[in-house]
Amino acid sequence: MSDFGSTAHPDDVVLASSIISHLEHADDVALMSTTAAGLQSHLNTLAEWAAHNQMEVNTKKTVVMIFYPPRRKVPQELPQYTIYGQVLDIVQEYRYVGTLLSSKGSNPWDSLIAASTLSARRAANVCFFVESRTGQLPPWEGKLLYQAQIDSRLTYAVEVTGVGTKKQIESLEAVQLTFLRRLLGLQTRSQRCIVFTETGLWPIRFRRLSLTLGYLQYLLGLPVSHYARAALHQTMENATMRCSGWWYDLRSQVESVGLSLPVDVTAEGVSDLISRIRTHMYREIGAEVDTSPKLELLRTRVEYDKKGQPSTPVLAFRQYLKVKNKAARYSLTRLLLSDHRLAVETGRWQGVEREKRKCRLCNNAVEEPLHALFRCTASDALLQIRARFWDECQTTCGEAMTSLRLISSMRESVDARSARLRLELMSPSDRIFVILADSRLSSVFATFAHRVLTFFDDLPPRRYQQDDRQQDQDDG
Repeated sequence: MSDFGSTAHPDDVVLASSIISHLEHADDVALMSTTAAGLQSHLNTLAEWAAHNQMEVNTKKTVVMIFYPPRRKVPQELPQYTIYGQVLDIVQEYRYVGTLLSSKGSNPWDSLIAASTLSARRAANVCFFVESRTGQLPPWEGKLLYQAQIDSRLTYAVEVTGVGTKKQIESLEAVQLTFLRRLLGLQTRSQRCIVFTETGLWPIRFRRLSLTLGYLQYLLGLPVSHYARAALHQTMENATMRCSGWWYDLRSQVESVGLSLPVDVTAEGVSDLISRIRTHMYREIGAEVDTSPKLELLRTRVEYDKKGQPSTPVLAFRQYLKVKNKAARYSLTRLLLSDHRLAVETGRWQGVEREKRKCRLCNNAVEEPLHALFRCTASDALLQIRARFWDECQTTCGEAMTSLRLISSMRESVDARSARLRLELMSPSDRIFVILADSRLSSVFATFAHRVLTFFDDLPPRRYQQDDRQQDQDDG
């Protein structure tokens, strides 16, 4: 195909002064024109070239697509296109070099996004189907599967389609959230931000925006004569006339996060913009955590590295997700992320004021995680669960002394008993994250969380008086 050249026609497509009549990819050819007469001329030229080279065009695989301007009514009688005297089919969808093109509707990428969404959903279902054959899917391995099988489908052809419309992003986001919630063992009503704070993955909107900007960097590095660079220049020109297109949509997406994309942008400028978008994403998710009345525990979270140095990363894969016991890990995750059935949550669902969501045991304080874990003393059974935890914690502290003493608040611990005493003297919120700094203690604490939540789940639900309910959802 390297010597194929279509005869120039006045109706050929022009991109930034470059005349483009056809595209070639191996033995696949796409002919194009702005009029029916121009396309038929190119079809005739292709048939002549094939005959001259002792080849023949496969008419069964040759189809025509017609793209009409937006809001233009499609005529009832369509023009006919022929090759070798055979009339070619006119289709509304066709997959060319792996990318689904569509002339249906006002957005040519709706069909591609819908197909990508369906493919990603099927891949997600297969990932969890494996559990019935191999056992539980741990979060770390599930994250790797997500990156290999789901993310690749949710971002398929993003370089061409752009970030996407609000409706398209919502359909992709639904698959992402469903997979990650199921992986973490969360309910469908759980907050969106927590699946990202706990796994370190990016929301699909920011992920697609970052990849599109990365492709823009690549385009800016191409020579001006390159077709892709010419297409970029053309879409930039179209945007100045407020015509929707790749550049116009990308600029709108960047502006939606409070940043700007100038026409004279450089590759270095795009690199800086990607970093700023990453910072904006961290701030947006961090602000959602800080302002959520449900995520009180996460607001005081501190992570400790292998040297015992504290940090507060907004997005990271949390080490407690590596607890091997599935039931214990799920309980710990739900407790930390406020996806449990303690009264502080069930009362919220019923619109009850926070201070009236009393503990079902002592009826003195709000039934929230820290109260259930460490404060309530109204049940002998609960006290036994707590005593068992502290005994197991002390035993495990002996094994974890090396890592614990790296943390500043634990450095003066000389043995397992003194380490336990120091943990008991800490505030409950600080205590949790010191315990989660060690994988062995994390497993002990996860088991404790599971026992406590199971104990409370077995209690009869609290019945609220009508006066306790609010007309509107309260703020926490």
